[in-house]
Amino acid sequence: MTGRGFDGFVRRTLGVSPSDLALAAGLAAFALLDVLLSADWRGPTVVNAVTVPSMALALAWRRRRPLLVLLAVMSGVVFLSLAYETSETWSYVFITVVAVYSSTAYGSNPLIAALLTASGVIVSDLRDPEVHTFGDAIWSSTLLGLAFLAGFSGWGLQRRSRALKRRARLLEEEEEERAAAAAAEERERIARELHDIVSHSLAIVVLQAGAAEQVLDRDPDEARRVLRSIRATGNEAVGEMSTMLGLVSGEPPAAREPQPTLADLDGLIERTREAGLPVDLSVEGHERDLPAALELSAYRIIQEGLTNALKHAGAAPTRVVLRYQDEVLEVEVSDDGAGKENGGGSRRGIAGIGERVAIFGGAFEAGTRADGGWTMWAALPLAQ
Repeated sequence: MTGRGFDGFVRRTLGVSPSDLALAAGLAAFALLDVLLSADWRGPTVVNAVTVPSMALALAWRRRRPLLVLLAVMSGVVFLSLAYETSETWSYVFITVVAVYSSTAYGSNPLIAALLTASGVIVSDLRDPEVHTFGDAIWSSTLLGLAFLAGFSGWGLQRRSRALKRRARLLEEEEEERAAAAAAEERERIARELHDIVSHSLAIVVLQAGAAEQVLDRDPDEARRVLRSIRATGNEAVGEMSTMLGLVSGEPPAAREPQPTLADLDGLIERTREAGLPVDLSVEGHERDLPAALELSAYRIIQEGLTNALKHAGAAPTRVVLRYQDEVLEVEVSDDGAGKENGGGSRRGIAGIGERVAIFGGAFEAGTRADGGWTMWAALPLAQ
């Protein structure tokens, strides 16, 4: 049987560690020899030969049941003291020292261990005929007291060790929770990105396909131009979606298209115009460098506003305004549509824009105007 197999067998069968079993067996063998070879023992040899080794064997459970082991050992000491005044074997001294230390170091209540130890020492000293003075009595008390103090120190170390393990476990759980929250936030961000990409691109593709169908017979060249625009829009959407899905898998392609910025607004406006929506872009204030995340969000806000206008405003004139102010970047998309159905549908896009703006601590409004048009407005703080 291998060492590991023997270790497992001992633990399964007796519920103790092999090292503790070896210590108990070694002390039991020493105790038996001590009883058989010593000429100073009191009481019948058989009683000593059974009692003292049994006290030693109980030490095998000194970690699992430390207070019960101390109770068993001290019961043996008290029994021999009451029945035969004392046991003169040296072995039982080592057994009691190990029992006192173990009950304090591994037990749950050092006070109970101290009371059991003191009870055994008092009975033993009172019955021992060799104890005549305080000096005689203090020897065993000092020895067991030192064992108790050593065990108490070990008990404190184990308490601190358990506290550190609990703290480490709590920190690990907190780290897992933070990682899960970050993953959930990233999934939400990617979902918003995919919604913006798919919603805008499909809206343009659908409208351009309708325009191509109308001019297919009477103006094939115009139809081919519209179809080329559809292909370009589709390729761009596929590229952006591949980028986002690559980020989800954690293995983005080595060469991927960068995320759109405000510098790409002209292309977005042009594609929207080709889809049949007259759009006018104006920039107010002094342009400046922006954080990449904020710039992407501003682009997506405009993209969602144009998608909304494409779906619900028909061919109504639409305006896109970027206002660079000292502390905020204002983004506004407004159209002159009927306004009754504008912004309807599932409103997931509007909700997603509100979440984007909330991440930056900005303000967001969307709704119909008094004149019947529709306006989407967001203010993104520039000081991050």
